[in-house]
Amino acid sequence: MNLPLELLQKNVTLPPAMAEDIRVRAEKLNHFFERIMRCRVTVEGSGRHHRQGHYAVTIDLTVPGAEIVVHKRAAANLELALKGAFNAVSRRLEDRVKIRA
Repeated sequence: MNLPLELLQKNVTLPPAMAEDIRVRAEKLNHFFERIMRCRVTVEGSGRHHRQGHYAVTIDLTVPGAEIVVHKRAAANLELALKGAFNAVSRRLEDRVKIRA
């Protein structure tokens, strides 16, 4: 089953390779739990008025009976924000699966 992924970009334009990396990371979440109903990834930049880039990544994951939301920020590195957000959501999803078992 394909993961229902919604990728939103606010104040930032992701290169195609970065967008594909997000899709691959989201698909890996299916290994923990196959009944994911929705996965919304929002990548937000600091906007055009800031000289230093601040990035925020929010992952909103809907599974039967629960919604898991993770929000991570990184000072100047979008890759760190993505890595932190996906690591956190995978841990929380694993914990959710253990509780159900």
